[in-house]
Amino acid sequence: MTADKDVTAVSFKKEKLELPKGKKTSLLILSGPEMGKKQELTANPSVLGRDKMAEFVIANTTVSRRHALIRYHNGKYILKDLNSANGTFFGGSRIDEIVIDHGDRFQLGNCLVQLVLEDKREETQANKYREADHG
Repeated sequence: MTADKDVTAVSFKKEKLELPKGKKTSLLILSGPEMGKKQELTANPSVLGRDKMAEFVIANTTVSRRHALIRYHNGKYILKDLNSANGTFFGGSRIDEIVIDHGDRFQLGNCLVQLVLEDKREETQANKYREADHG
C-alpha cells in the first residue's frame, strides 16, 4: 500500500464522528416523499438508505437499502455510492466517490439531499433567545 492510499478503501468500522470543534453535521432532504426531513449524523461512517439500520433512513423505493455512505476523514467529507441500483449523483453525474462540503447537494434515487454543517454555538444561542422570548 502506498503512502497516498486510495480513499475507496473506506473502513466500515463505527467510530465517534470526529468533526471540527463546535460543528454539527446534518443531512436535509430537499425533494422526494420525505422532503424537509433533517437529521444530524453521529456515526462515522454514516450509511444512507432504506434499511432501518442505516444511520440516515430514507423511506423511498428509489433508494437502495444501503445506498451510500458519508465518512469524515482527514478534514473532508467523502460521499461514496455503495453499488446502489439507481446510483448516487452529484452535479448531474453518477459518482462512485466524491469529496463534498457544506451546502453541496447530491441525489440518491429520486431524492435530493444536502449536506449541512452548522455551528453548535449559534444553535445554542438561538435556543436561549427563543426561551427568553417565550419564557
